[in-house]
Amino acid sequence: MLFDLQGPRKTAVKVIYLGLAVLMAGGLILFGVGSSVNGGLADVFNSGGSTGDLQKNVDKSQAAVAADPKSTKALENLIVDRYSLAGDPKNYNTKTQKFSAEGTAQLKQLSKNWKAYQKLTNKPNLTTVSYVVSAYLGLQDAKGAEQAQAIIAAKQQTAANYLSLLQFALYSGDSLAATGAEIKARQLATKDQLAQVNQQIKTLKKQVAQRSAEVQKQIQQQFADQQKSAGGGAPGNPFAGAGGGLGGQ
Repeated sequence: MLFDLQGPRKTAVKVIYLGLAVLMAGGLILFGVGSSVNGGLADVFNSGGSTGDLQKNVDKSQAAVAADPKSTKALENLIVDRYSLAGDPKNYNTKTQKFSAEGTAQLKQLSKNWKAYQKLTNKPNLTTVSYVVSAYLGLQDAKGAEQAQAIIAAKQQTAANYLSLLQFALYSGDSLAATGAEIKARQLATKDQLAQVNQQIKTLKKQVAQRSAEVQKQIQQQFADQQKSAGGGAPGNPFAGAGGGLGGQ
C-alpha cells in the first residue's frame, strides 16, 4: 500500500495518486524511442494517406478480425492500421505532440486489440509489438510501454532495447525491472559502447528524478488547492506516511 489514510484526506490523496502515472509518463519521449525494431511514432505518422483511406483500412481490418477472431495476422493488421489512423494530421498535432479525442480513442482500441492478440500467441510479431510500445507512449502509459518493450528486449537483446526498457521501467516506478534492464544494457554493450551506455543510464536516471520532483510539486499544489477549497486549513504533507515507490502496490 502506498498510503493508509482515512476520511476526506484519504479521498483527496487517492485521486492525486491515480493521476500520478499519467503525469510521470508525460516525460516520456514520443519520437525515436521504443525499440530497434521500429522507430518512434513519426515513422508511421509521416507515411501519408488520407484520413478517409486510413479509416477504410481500419474498417477493413476490423471486419477481418470479426470474421476470424483467432487470426493473429488480422489483429496485427488492425494494430498497425489503428496506429496509422491515430497519427493522421487530424488526430495528432506534431507541434504539441498531443492526440485528438479520436486519436486517443484509436490508441485505446489498439491496446484492447493487443490484449486479444496476446491471448492468441506467445510469439508475437516484433514489429507489431514495436507499434504497441509507441501506442502506449502516446497514451502516456509507461507501464504498458514497459511490458511491451520487455518482449522486444527478450527477443532482440541489444543495449539499445534494454536502455528503452530501463526508461519505461523508471517512469512506471518498477525498480526491479529497471535494475535488471540497467544490468543487461551494460552486459550487452560492446567495449566501445560501454562509456556511452553508462552516460545514457546516468542521463535517464537524472531525467526521471527531475520529472519526479516536478510531479511531486504539482501534487503538493493540487492537494493544497483541494484542502483550501474544502476549508480544511493547512494541507500538511500528502506524502506523509506514504511508503514505497511510484509503482508500489
